[in-house]
Amino acid sequence: MTSGWTGWARQRARTTVDRAVAADPGLSRWHLAWRATLAVAFVAFVEHWVGPAFGLPALAAMLLGGMTALNGSFLLAGRTRRDTVLTAAGMPLVAFAGVLLAVAVAGHPLASRLGFVVLTVLAVYVRRFSVRGLNYGLLGWFSYMFGTFAHVNKDQLLPFTVVFLSAVAVLVLLMAVVAYQRPQATLGAALRGFDLRVAAVAGACADVLADPGLKTERDLHARRFHVLEAALIAEGHLASPAAAEHDRAYRLRTRLLAAELAVEELATATVALAGSGLLPHPVLSASTATLRALAALDLDRARQHARELDGRNLGQTESLPLASLADAVGRLCDALEPRTGPKHSADDDPLTADFEPGVHLVAGHLPGSAASAAGALEADTEKSPRWLRLSLNSRQCVQAGLASLLTLLCALPVSSQRFYWAMLACLIVLTGTATSSETLVKGTHRVLGTALGAVVAIAAVHLTRGHDTLVVVVMSVCVFLSVYFFRVAYGVLAFGITTLMGLLYNALGEFSDALLLTRLEETAIGAGIAALIAVLVLPVRNRKATAAARDAFIRDLVSLVETVRDKSAGRASAADLLMSARRLDARMHQLALATHPWGGATLAGLDSAPVARRLAAYSAITVRAKALATATAIETSCPDIDLTTRLTMPLRRLTGDYTLRIDAPYSSGRVRTPPGPVPEGRRAQTLRILADDLAGALDGLRAGGDMTAWVPSSQTAGTSSRRP
Repeated sequence: MTSGWTGWARQRARTTVDRAVAADPGLSRWHLAWRATLAVAFVAFVEHWVGPAFGLPALAAMLLGGMTALNGSFLLAGRTRRDTVLTAAGMPLVAFAGVLLAVAVAGHPLASRLGFVVLTVLAVYVRRFSVRGLNYGLLGWFSYMFGTFAHVNKDQLLPFTVVFLSAVAVLVLLMAVVAYQRPQATLGAALRGFDLRVAAVAGACADVLADPGLKTERDLHARRFHVLEAALIAEGHLASPAAAEHDRAYRLRTRLLAAELAVEELATATVALAGSGLLPHPVLSASTATLRALAALDLDRARQHARELDGRNLGQTESLPLASLADAVGRLCDALEPRTGPKHSADDDPLTADFEPGVHLVAGHLPGSAASAAGALEADTEKSPRWLRLSLNSRQCVQAGLASLLTLLCALPVSSQRFYWAMLACLIVLTGTATSSETLVKGTHRVLGTALGAVVAIAAVHLTRGHDTLVVVVMSVCVFLSVYFFRVAYGVLAFGITTLMGLLYNALGEFSDALLLTRLEETAIGAGIAALIAVLVLPVRNRKATAAARDAFIRDLVSLVETVRDKSAGRASAADLLMSARRLDARMHQLALATHPWGGATLAGLDSAPVARRLAAYSAITVRAKALATATAIETSCPDIDLTTRLTMPLRRLTGDYTLRIDAPYSSGRVRTPPGPVPEGRRAQTLRILADDLAGALDGLRAGGDMTAWVPSSQTAGTSSRRP
């Protein structure tokens, strides 16, 4: 009995871990959450002794240290040890500057309140300096807020400085030594997450066979896109020399691309097989068993079942998808084996050049939609009046200034003591968003999360009263959940922080239901005004950002076809071609973010019918373009196969640029043409078929296969990355 229970517990634990890894390839959210929780707890413990030793109340020192630790956890995430130390060195300076400004304007209520407006604009402005600037800006704002409402005087500057320095020292010790996130382990977790997402696709394929229908097929579509997302995350982690040697990085990219293409073939074959009619029970059972084995990542058993699939007694409608399914399972098992995979390059030179990833991660995560928003503004530059030709960051600074000023005026009548809650909500809602739709979504999450957190805080205070250990546990859980889920649903962070604040105010002896109601009112004012300003004042419409993302996708598609042309003529390397394929994947992800702003950073809800319909045509193009690129990369040279000639007219029709020429070989640069046979027969025919498939997908997009009939903009029409 004990042995059976232990085995069950181990299996459940393994399943839970696998789900966590699949949901978070690279475990960036997991590492950030538990390191932030650990940092806040340890720093608060240290400040409990440091504060009183220098004349500060213990609780005030703990609050200030915890705030610094939480901000620093975001700031130092995903950095090397050297970068961690250098970045952390600026934290005490920024925090001290915020407190010093609060001391300077103390006794001047108007200046003190306007200081929040100025710092809000400044915090938005320094976003242009990447994640470091964003978190420095937030730290300065929080320090000013703390200094203002704690009524810090000049005699307390030294103790506060000691608190900042000790908090940062503990934070660096934790982030760079005790809880350092090793690049090799992160890459391993990213690859494991990729494998598990592939397994989830196999499970979804089995569900489609068992219960054909739109619901299961939409779920399959969403899981296919999650595989692309995991591949991009792994690609980004390959950029770290400590994570993968350059030779290994190129081979891992090849393995991931091969697995992605096999996943697409598997899904397509499954849908075709499910739609072919009523299958014989033995065939259905064998196919399902094959997919279930693959879903369990039992590769040997999946291969064996795939070899046993027999479609000789079936009609052509059933036998062809069945053969395709068996072939896809075999290729997928080869790609998922724990090895670096085959080298998809006919070049004799070793791959020793510096590896350049197709996407650059931001603190371990894929970039947001800022690039699409900036592209939308660039496209509108010629149409807008000169005084409206502002960059994305400049527009956000104008929005922040106006929104924070209006928030201040509206929040003061509600509470002259707690108006900073409204100012904080305004800042947070405007931070980390690029389009008006994203700002509206974040504002909605902020208000709903705060409302739910206020209700839970009331219950938590009553349940934990008199139990200090339980209070600490609940606070730690709130920090962990807030940090772990903030990229999935920002409302969870608002919920966790509100619950945490309720417990803190209870410890201060200031907790009341009226206080939480005031927090909700102030939050609604700040978030509502921020969202309203983002929609009405210098907005970046989501529709235009989506159009810019489509334009960028088409431009990179043209670039990939040109690289196919150059590789076919022996004037480009296989590495260049696979790099172009991966960049197209990154553009596809950007397009999905712009198309589905309500899905958040993790693109939740991709299985909904409208989203699946909008992205279907672009997904088909991406898959076919990658298939052509990968197949061409294997060949040494094939100058007699005019692959791009087959794609010239579809691309001309799609971009609206009838001067576009991609059928002539590109001959600049010094790329050696390696010796080797020209592909003949079946291999050449395969390349032609792949090119024709891509041409058909392009014509399908032009016919209106996405959310609307795509109309080329001036950014796409007449633009080609390379011309002969």
